[in-house]
Amino acid sequence: MRNTDKQNVRKVYTIAVVAGTILLALVACSSKPKSKAREGRQAQLKETASQNHFDGGTYCVQTFLQGPPPAQPLHFSYKVVESDPSLKTKDYEADLSSDTLDVIYHERWLASDEDRAMISDMRKFNDPKSVTRDIKDGYAEGTFINHYTRSDASQWRMAGTSLAQGGTPWNLFVSRPTVNRAGNENLNGYDTIRYSVDTTHDSQSDKAALMMFSRLKGYDITGTAWVLKDANCVLQYSLDYAQESKDGKASKTHYEGTVTKK
Repeated sequence: MRNTDKQNVRKVYTIAVVAGTILLALVACSSKPKSKAREGRQAQLKETASQNHFDGGTYCVQTFLQGPPPAQPLHFSYKVVESDPSLKTKDYEADLSSDTLDVIYHERWLASDEDRAMISDMRKFNDPKSVTRDIKDGYAEGTFINHYTRSDASQWRMAGTSLAQGGTPWNLFVSRPTVNRAGNENLNGYDTIRYSVDTTHDSQSDKAALMMFSRLKGYDITGTAWVLKDANCVLQYSLDYAQESKDGKASKTHYEGTVTKK
């Protein structure tokens, strides 16, 4: 190969290398802002999601029981009020003091013939210190008194679970309905975030999980919940739940609960 040809080859190779380097630099420069912008959008979406959703299945009664003994005694109050008299209206009152928990649970519903027979048979087991069952004005009633100590780890865990699953609306949040953050609020000495809940404008697909879980034709949840900032557990709530089953039967349930320092 002649010297001039070699020189020409070298020139072409050098130009190609320089052009490639410049192109890579331009691509890198143009891609960085897009990457940062994309990351910014993703971070914004995550922040918006965290602001508009909360874990409605986690309640402070469990959080407090699983944590260290409280500095001062606490009182838990949970109520479930049914519009359908055949369903159980429930009332939980519990006092947590250091390493002990005392719970009084009362339930009431329209008695059936089976209920009358069962309660008549079980009256002999009534004990004012632990359990009483009776029929009053056509309604079946039961009151249950339980005492728990932290030293019995199994019973202590069961106490928190039974209070949360028996007295709170945790099951309504299976489908994680959209909620709106309504601001910060100091409630009963606790720093909380207030959320408003309203599913009346949610689509059927938004409600699909709970509708499938409960075999419903439709439902709506409205009300307010206060979430403890540090622990992200529901401290207080007042919610109304209306449902229609697949057979067309409609019913309403009111849930309310709070935690106060004694």
